[in-house]
Amino acid sequence: MLLLWQQFFAFFVKELQLLRRDRGALLILFLMPVALVVIVSLVQDNILKVTGSRTVKLLVVDHDHGYLGQQLLHQLETSDSFQVTCVAETVNYPDAKFEVSTGQWQVGIYLPPGVSQQLEQRAMAMVRAGFTDDVSAKAPPTKPPLTVEYFFDPAVQGGLQAGISGMLQQLVARATLMKQLNALQKMLPAYIERQVTAQLGPMYAQVLANSELGINVPELTQPIVQAVQISAAPAASNADFVQPTSVQHNVPAWSLFGIFFIILPVSAAILQERSLGVFPRILIIPGSGFAMLCGRLLAYLLVCLVQLCLMLGVGYFVLPLLGTDVLQFNGQLGALIVVALAAALTASGFGLLLGIVARSEQQAIMIAAVSIVIAAALGGIMVPVYMMPAGMQQLSIISPLGWGLDACQVLLLRSGTLRDILPQLLTMMGCFAGCMLLSWRKIIKL
Repeated sequence: MLLLWQQFFAFFVKELQLLRRDRGALLILFLMPVALVVIVSLVQDNILKVTGSRTVKLLVVDHDHGYLGQQLLHQLETSDSFQVTCVAETVNYPDAKFEVSTGQWQVGIYLPPGVSQQLEQRAMAMVRAGFTDDVSAKAPPTKPPLTVEYFFDPAVQGGLQAGISGMLQQLVARATLMKQLNALQKMLPAYIERQVTAQLGPMYAQVLANSELGINVPELTQPIVQAVQISAAPAASNADFVQPTSVQHNVPAWSLFGIFFIILPVSAAILQERSLGVFPRILIIPGSGFAMLCGRLLAYLLVCLVQLCLMLGVGYFVLPLLGTDVLQFNGQLGALIVVALAAALTASGFGLLLGIVARSEQQAIMIAAVSIVIAAALGGIMVPVYMMPAGMQQLSIISPLGWGLDACQVLLLRSGTLRDILPQLLTMMGCFAGCMLLSWRKIIKL
């Protein structure tokens, strides 16, 4: 046992020394993710606030069954921007918020019972007040506005949220205006008839020419119905609702991207040992294979941990100085480190396997670079998964970067805990275990 620990420590120190000598690789590992975090966050901080719409999944919980819901559904379905699913009694309000907060839908809309009926009553009352001779009828309504609540998956980025929010508010305002016009259309003929009967006699033409139709339009100081954005988190207080920012999306995403580049030095180190004949000699030492794998893993995990701290420090300290929002950990910094370690194990395990099975260093570099980019694209690092075509969304479940990003979003955006990301952690650890098992079997055969 003592010999095993000595071998383990020796390989650990050896890997750190090799990394220290390869300053170019260290420069790439640390500076490349920093540059990506800064550049992408700065660019998207402006772009995502003013752009972004694509077909998204939208859930409408209609407990009203009236005019307002029908108008909203018609406009949403004809906009070609949403995949609309309307439910009535099958999904209640808390369940709908939970499904949206976990990413099953990107947007949710809730129409409370009786909102259409109350809208019609208030519209009629407002128009009726306009036909009174009392000038004081211009006083604003005393009742608070009716509300149609909508909520987003916290992982939906800011530009898309802003676009959908504006669209929903316009649709509600349009439906309200149509109801007011309908009320005016119903009441105006009767009002004109009463005015003509009361005021016009034999001098019909003269009175029409000299008299104005006295409609006292009340001053509308607040809307009858308004669309209000709330938090989708079931336990969240809407008063404390904070809009997720581009920094919350980009820093974890590109940090994971940088962590997975550890595949390159891991595989390159093994291939160099194989080309120099060092690797077979190490395997001759009894028990050295397991110690070699574990010592190498620990060295690269330490590098990934330093890399993560650097990325989070950039998000917390540097980016706010450049004009963006600060990275908020929401009390989940420890869980975020666990996710990073699981991702680092997955990447290191794949690097070990690649270094053992690849035939040359050039082949390993090509496979690693292509694999990282493809996994990043499929996992939502470059483009959010919900904005991809349906086929690409199905393929995204095979991306290790997607597992890590999903776990980070649960922690930082969806108010989740370590328990909520167990499926993602177990998936990454399963991938790591599979890579290690294949590597060990390959070592035994060498």
